[in-house]
Amino acid sequence: ERNAHNFPLDLATVEAPSING
Repeated sequence: ERNAHNFPLDLATVEAPSING
């Protein structure tokens, strides 16, 4: 349950810097 909730957070944190360049 906690892993599923951290999934979107981890993705956003990893994709945020990727999109920012």
